[in-house]
Amino acid sequence: MYFLWGSVGAFVARLVTSILLLLIIQCPAFAQRKWRELDGVRLVEHDANDGDSFHARRNRTRYLFRLYFVDTAETDLRFEDRLQEQADYFGVTIPEVVKGADDATEFVKNLLKDTDFTVYTRYEDARGASNMKRYFAMVKIGDRWLCELLIENGHARIFGKPSDLPDGTPERIHWARLRSLESEAKEAHRGTWGIASGKIAVDRLEPGQTITLPSRTAVFQIKPPHQLVGHLPEGWKVKAGSTTREGFREISFTSPGGSEFTGEIQESSLQ
Repeated sequence: MYFLWGSVGAFVARLVTSILLLLIIQCPAFAQRKWRELDGVRLVEHDANDGDSFHARRNRTRYLFRLYFVDTAETDLRFEDRLQEQADYFGVTIPEVVKGADDATEFVKNLLKDTDFTVYTRYEDARGASNMKRYFAMVKIGDRWLCELLIENGHARIFGKPSDLPDGTPERIHWARLRSLESEAKEAHRGTWGIASGKIAVDRLEPGQTITLPSRTAVFQIKPPHQLVGHLPEGWKVKAGSTTREGFREISFTSPGGSEFTGEIQESSLQ
């Protein structure tokens, strides 16, 4: 009789445990929500948009998304403590990190405007100052994650809420990839890392881009035998052109004497 009761007791215990586990699995508070894929999403221009948080729409539904894994600097000077933390991360001043924030906002705007992109979200609450509900999201552009592109171009720090990716990549693997991309961006002086070093990311120069020379720079004639023309002082603004020959780039500028001039400089002089 005792043996029978013990068997029944064990059975009841196992049954209760199974029921509890089933309830836990089905309860939203314990179970991780599934990813939802939203295709055909479009950027909505809004004054509150920045590098890691922006308004968007899909068909007639409006959204406010906040990226996983990354944090771009604040554009609002009211958040001084947060700005200082972000400035310290890059090794720049608050005005410089705000400049980096503006660059990040423009970078994301140029990537997303006038094109469809895909958003993956679990509708996790990202809070924020807006009255509109904000959700954490992973944003995909082509075959790249937006958080990767921000880190790769020096426009964000690795910071914030992590998650396993929609494609199944564990969060620890993605953290490692982001750290690798950040090292590359820092070495190449991209984005806010370039503001910190005072050097220019040559591999990201676009024809027509205005740059400030970081040091006294030799200028050569474009045509052979590429004679030295003279030197431009540190801080002189020039307009970048295309690559003329290996290691050299065309520039145009107004000379100290007031004349328009086109020549070439060594790309290494920009670093």
